[in-house]
Amino acid sequence: MRVVCVNTGDKYSQWYTDNLKHMIDNYSQLNYTSFEVIDQEEYGGVYDKLLMFDKFRDGQNIYFDLDVLIKGDCNQFMRNELTVCHAWWRKPYHTPLNSSIISWNGDYSHIYDKFKYNPDKYMLIYNLGIDQYLYELFQPLTYSNGFCSYQTIQEEQEYEVYLFNQRYEFMQQEGWWTKYFLDKH
Repeated sequence: MRVVCVNTGDKYSQWYTDNLKHMIDNYSQLNYTSFEVIDQEEYGGVYDKLLMFDKFRDGQNIYFDLDVLIKGDCNQFMRNELTVCHAWWRKPYHTPLNSSIISWNGDYSHIYDKFKYNPDKYMLIYNLGIDQYLYELFQPLTYSNGFCSYQTIQEEQEYEVYLFNQRYEFMQQEGWWTKYFLDKH
């Protein structure tokens, strides 16, 4: 099994990548064989996440955004078919998907192949990001349990994963979540 993350550009420091690996190793209970970091910037922003479907065409894969808190068993997120989070907290004009956790087994390179054929077109049409791209073109399955968004639930509860959803700067502040993170010193 492969754990994947993406850290392109200068938005996230190395601490976020190291912190994700720390949480995977200490809390996730995932028995993985490789921890892969995509760090080549091809398209910029969230669209670089699509590179993982080109790079990892075999075996079991699980992807995590860098702005997540992992504090429990993540084996529940392992899926053969492409699966992402159900974003029940989003406004109706957006998509009901969130790609902070993605799992798949085998070759899903067709997702990247379609995008790379005309990236400018797809970034214009799917300007809400890859969540919209995946939702409208590929209809992935969704997780409904085991995670929550920090946007809606800010106190510590029994969720295994908290999605900070673009609130990565909160991760640098002291809070109940600090005990799960890699020491910043």
